[in-house]
Amino acid sequence: MNISGPIESITIAGRRFPVNGDDAGNVILAGFKNEVKFNGDGSKRLIRSRVNGSIKNLNVQVTHENRDLEFMRDQQSKADFFDISITYCDGTVYAGSMQFVDDITEDTQQGTAGISLEGDLEMQS
Repeated sequence: MNISGPIESITIAGRRFPVNGDDAGNVILAGFKNEVKFNGDGSKRLIRSRVNGSIKNLNVQVTHENRDLEFMRDQQSKADFFDISITYCDGTVYAGSMQFVDDITEDTQQGTAGISLEGDLEMQS
C-alpha cells in the first residue's frame, strides 16, 4: 500500500527534530541529471552531470531550552559533513552524510527553523 504524507522527523548529528506536519519537504537522491542538447546538424547529444542528494524546504521544531539553533549553527560551522536520517510517515528511512546549505531561519511565531541540506542520501533497508 502506498502511504504518502509529511516527513515525520530528521536526526541531525544524533539529535532528533520533529518536522512540521504541514510540510512536504523536497528530497532528491544523489545521482545524475540529464540534459539533451542539439548539435548544429539537428542531431542530439546527452549531457550528464552529477547531482548531490538534498533535503530542501524542511521546517523543524526548535526549542530554546535545548539550544537547537545553536546546535545546528555549530554543525553548519564545521568544515565537514555530519550524519543525518529522515523518517517518513510510512516508516521509510533515508540516511547519509550531509551539510547545511542556505541560512537556518527561525520562525518565532511557529517555533520552527527552516533548513536545507545537501550531500549523500540513500534508502536504508
